[in-house]
Amino acid sequence: MNSKNNEHGDVDGALANTSNAQHFMAGFVRTALRTREQRLNPFPWYRTCLSQGTVLRDETSQSWDVFGYEEAQFILRNHAHFSSERTARGQGGPGNYAPSILNLDPPRHTQLRRLINLAFTPKAIAAFQPHIEAITASLLDDIVKETGGKAGEIDLVDALAYPLPVIVIAEMLGVPAADREKFKRWSDLLVEGPADLRAETLADLVARRAAGRKELDDYFRDIVDVHRQKDDNTLIGALIAAQIENESLSLEELISFCVLLLAAGNETTTNLIVGAWRCLLEHPETMAMLRENPALVDGVIEETLRYYSPVQATSRIVTQDIEVGGQQFAKGDRVVVWLGAANRDARVFEDPDQFIPTRSPNHHMAFGHGIHFCLGAPLAKLEARAAILAMLSRMEDISAVETVLAPIVSGFVYGVKSFPIEVAWVAH
Repeated sequence: MNSKNNEHGDVDGALANTSNAQHFMAGFVRTALRTREQRLNPFPWYRTCLSQGTVLRDETSQSWDVFGYEEAQFILRNHAHFSSERTARGQGGPGNYAPSILNLDPPRHTQLRRLINLAFTPKAIAAFQPHIEAITASLLDDIVKETGGKAGEIDLVDALAYPLPVIVIAEMLGVPAADREKFKRWSDLLVEGPADLRAETLADLVARRAAGRKELDDYFRDIVDVHRQKDDNTLIGALIAAQIENESLSLEELISFCVLLLAAGNETTTNLIVGAWRCLLEHPETMAMLRENPALVDGVIEETLRYYSPVQATSRIVTQDIEVGGQQFAKGDRVVVWLGAANRDARVFEDPDQFIPTRSPNHHMAFGHGIHFCLGAPLAKLEARAAILAMLSRMEDISAVETVLAPIVSGFVYGVKSFPIEVAWVAH
């Protein structure tokens, strides 16, 4: 969900313990990915690393980097040897914040996932499709009104790719969509990474994240209190009512899940939508093909997820000595799994650096793998599908604007802050 919906990516941390948080964030920062160009295009670095080995040691961050597809899958499905819960401890979260399900191991992860699944079923998500299409149409109507229907430049992020998923998740949660500017500020902060590894830069980010997490918790505590007083069909209402073996989610667990949905449920989906349009504009023959046959949109989305994965990395902590990819991991070691690199592993994907919308099979890991596979994957795809098809239907011409793209500065989320396009509307 818009980078926003994933159960893979470490977005839960209010980071109060500076030393632990600095170590955690440093695990995702590499000198090879510090410039604007490198952040926009990390893929040459992945190729170089994969040519050296599927598992490499980074001494600067004191962590293992996993680039290979097979090795990444092994780690993500082997929760007994590779803990998600201990990464949460490494983030240095203060106070009584409950870790989200993406930062838990079984058996607690299993219990919470079962509870949440009761309210987050594929049937419930599929039922949102007509409403998602209606929201998309309304947002495009707003752009037409603002521009008078004249051809011109719009920012895809501000106009559609951000508001669509945040309105959807706000309605699902039962929170005011009018608060979406607050949501953007909070979700941007939750995925923000350090620009560099200087102590003052890291300490500043730690402090801002802690303050932002407190604001978020206070906000959702009030929202949950409101929904406890009424019987409704919102996701929060369903989560409040959900029980397995007479066990319900605690208040802190409810809040933590809301925070996860807000950040993962809007940040990554925004980047999926924008990533798809980057691919279409970089490959105009694909856009022409899609105009001729809109049924190919699902293949475009799957290949976008592989090619421009909205989440590029996640991490685990080794719980007991084990060998992976010919390297010996020791208990307590930090492991960074580079999903974006695994999705371009030539051992699995033919011509991995080519965008091939008809690629089949396409078993990418953009939504993770194993027990933490993204709950919101179907919702993210629904929203991307609605956005792409509506734009193609309403706009007779869409072209890129020559500009200098600004990458999101994050240790694990991949995207751009804005994406200007030139559009001409279909005459009615």
